[in-house]
Amino acid sequence: MLEDLDHLSERLVKFVAYTQQLTNELQNLQARLAQTEAERDALSARLANEDLQARTLRTKVTTYESEIEGLRSQSSAKHAALQGSLDLFKQEQTNLQTQLQSRDEEVTALRAATIQAKERIDAVLERLPGAQPQEQS
Repeated sequence: MLEDLDHLSERLVKFVAYTQQLTNELQNLQARLAQTEAERDALSARLANEDLQARTLRTKVTTYESEIEGLRSQSSAKHAALQGSLDLFKQEQTNLQTQLQSRDEEVTALRAATIQAKERIDAVLERLPGAQPQEQS
């Protein structure tokens, strides 16, 4: 019977040692689990922060795209207005060039008529009695 008690005592010692080993493993696993949960929470917070930043950037991009579209629209309108003004100025310049050419032709015709009238007047004056002969220049 003593032998049975020794055997039981050995088995109890082994059982206690095994229980302590399991308890240590449980504590290690719980510590690892707590560490993993902390890492998960940190990553979750980081993901939420990055998601917030991404949404903020998307909002800014949308705002900037709207501003760019507005500026493009204004630019197109100003370009069209300037092109219209340019076309009017070109048309006015063409009209003025035409008028200038017409006036130049009139001036040339008037000069020719003036020279011709002067020649006629000189011819009439030469034929008058008592006229002095004039030198031709």
